Amino acid sequence: MKPRSLLLTFALAAAVWGVSSVSVQACTVFLLTDTNRVLWCDNEDWENPNTRIWFVPAGPKRYGAVYVGFDNGYIQGGVNSEGFAWGAVNFGQNSAVWTPDPSLPVRDNDQVLETCATVEEAIAFYRVHREGGFSYCRFLVADRTGASAILRAKDGKFLVEKSNQGQGFGYGAMTLSKMLAVSADPTLDNGTEMLRACRQWGACPTQYSYVADLKTGDIFLFPFPGRDDRVEFNLAAELKKGAHYYDMPKIHEQLGEPLRPLLANMERVRLDDFKPIADTEPNVTAHVRAIFQSLIDNNLHSDDFTPEAWKTMTPDLKEMQAQLKSFGRLVSLNLVARGDTDGKRTYRYIVEFEKARVLQRFVFDEHDKLAESEAEDLVLPKTPGPR
Repeated sequence: MKPRSLLLTFALAAAVWGVSSVSVQACTVFLLTDTNRVLWCDNEDWENPNTRIWFVPAGPKRYGAVYVGFDNGYIQGGVNSEGFAWGAVNFGQNSAVWTPDPSLPVRDNDQVLETCATVEEAIAFYRVHREGGFSYCRFLVADRTGASAILRAKDGKFLVEKSNQGQGFGYGAMTLSKMLAVSADPTLDNGTEMLRACRQWGACPTQYSYVADLKTGDIFLFPFPGRDDRVEFNLAAELKKGAHYYDMPKIHEQLGEPLRPLLANMERVRLDDFKPIADTEPNVTAHVRAIFQSLIDNNLHSDDFTPEAWKTMTPDLKEMQAQLKSFGRLVSLNLVARGDTDGKRTYRYIVEFEKARVLQRFVFDEHDKLAESEAEDLVLPKTPGPR
């Protein structure tokens, strides 16, 4: 389980996930490999049953990839067109001592899948980008050669544990370890048997599982909690269809329907993709600016937010304010996109600060309450390379 909270995305930390109140490990991720086959295996555990799988073709300086996650659009894992995979496990708040270097640029995990083709490239990526999640998460990365690495923090240091054999961790770690000792053969039957044995039940059950062959791009998705029926995809074939997604609970019927274009929270957007457009609702822009400023000034008003959004963001207001203040004075907001979906209005702005430029998405409900806000891209001043 690796959710990213509204409060931190509202605070412009697009790269940092929110910390769950769940204190136990959630999810199980592992790799099975030999000289012929490399299988990536993942159980996704969380309370939200609204699961999705989506495909994003390659673009300029970006690999194509399949992502898995929930209806909030935040990726929980994925595999790209180069046979590189990424996943993570939440070990609970403050499970590791870690303070990310504030001089490094923030990153988002979709960027790891977009830009890395090998384990070594991923390690290099995390060395020069700010990753707040190491205080409560461990990441597993792997590539089509069978190489993998566990990325984590210990005693304030970034640690890398490389391997060319099967390895994994998470909720089912003890069960997984015993099964790997008996057989680590990279077969679909073996991988699915291990995933089945590592399922979690209770408040945060395993919502879906999948196995991905990193050499062939074949994906075997088990979209229903506690069930073994599967849906098969080939990554290259799906990417040729263009960007699209499936709701896992409805996947059988949706496979026979026209492709669903990506929703706004699934799109991998970048600041440079947008130009200012005519702002016909200056009152909304003024309201957005006022929300930003009230956050900086420690003067937020609960009636500007939906109850759900307010409840999510209030615990860490001090951290949010510190993040915003580190960008310097708020200079300007320029509207770059506007849309309507299911009765909600979506606005994208390029927000200019003295020390940063941010592409920020805002979603207002029918009562003009802020229901969602996400930093989709962030550009900071250039920083020195690795030290």
